[in-house]
Amino acid sequence: MNTNQKKYYDIVGGPNRDVLFDACKYAYAENIDFSVSFTVATGYTMPKDDSRSAYMTMETKDFKICGIEHEDGSGENFNLRGYCQAKIDSSDISDNEYCSYKFNAYYNVKNRSGKITFY
Repeated sequence: MNTNQKKYYDIVGGPNRDVLFDACKYAYAENIDFSVSFTVATGYTMPKDDSRSAYMTMETKDFKICGIEHEDGSGENFNLRGYCQAKIDSSDISDNEYCSYKFNAYYNVKNRSGKITFY
């Protein structure tokens, strides 16, 4: 039995297509620090579809986009991979420490939403 199921989080905000591709272009540049940010929801105050629902965000920073793949032919849906700093489980680390993670994400640039998993 595999108990290592990946946990997917909702992306509720992020960059446009141009910024996304620029971030990938400069991911390994030594003299340019080009990172992007995504807003990642860790949970909701009410059922997600309720109009009164609000989301709680994960603390993240320094997203480096190392790979972009077209998910379909629309030009709006992408599979992303890269590295970032995040506080996924604040009970395991002190309040001021971020941990480094690799991530995989599905992202829609039109509505700036998607799914992300960290490993």
